[in-house]
Amino acid sequence: MLTVTAAALERLSQKLARRKAADDVSLRFRRVAGRWRLRRSRVRPDDATFSHKGRKVLLLDEATAKAMAALTLVVTDTEAGERLKLRKSKGDQR
Repeated sequence: MLTVTAAALERLSQKLARRKAADDVSLRFRRVAGRWRLRRSRVRPDDATFSHKGRKVLLLDEATAKAMAALTLVVTDTEAGERLKLRKSKGDQR
């Protein structure tokens, strides 16, 4: 399953707050044109969830969780500010 750092959970929480998302709305990874994108969504049965301060901030369906098993979601500093980035997990042999 995807690994998510504490900093990434905080950043996801900030994104939801900035978008004024309802309490039952989280972010979900979806594959769009060959790239992973975050979209707003509600919890579905069998979703894997990641929470920050009691709020679900990230949702993964079973297929996405399997596809992202060797990845870690981190926060990186860029000239434009902090950004979320997917990296290969350390120790992954794939």
